[in-house]
Amino acid sequence: MSGSTASQALHQRFDAIRRAELARLQKKLAGLSDQERHSVDQITSHVIEALARGPARALANDSASTLSADVLVHLFALDR
Repeated sequence: MSGSTASQALHQRFDAIRRAELARLQKKLAGLSDQERHSVDQITSHVIEALARGPARALANDSASTLSADVLVHLFALDR
């Protein structure tokens, strides 16, 4: 897997986890207004982008990005 593909897969994996957690917590979030739910969605989305940004930059700047990408794929099970 290339560095850019691994980076994209990592972001997608993080976002899938985020969406699953928000769905799991739906009952706890039921008391929020539409605006507040939208804010929670935006905030958690920004957190995911921030978390994925570091590995994406590292892969973009890494001369051994194939090896680094393979490590990310293994660590985060991106091939499943």
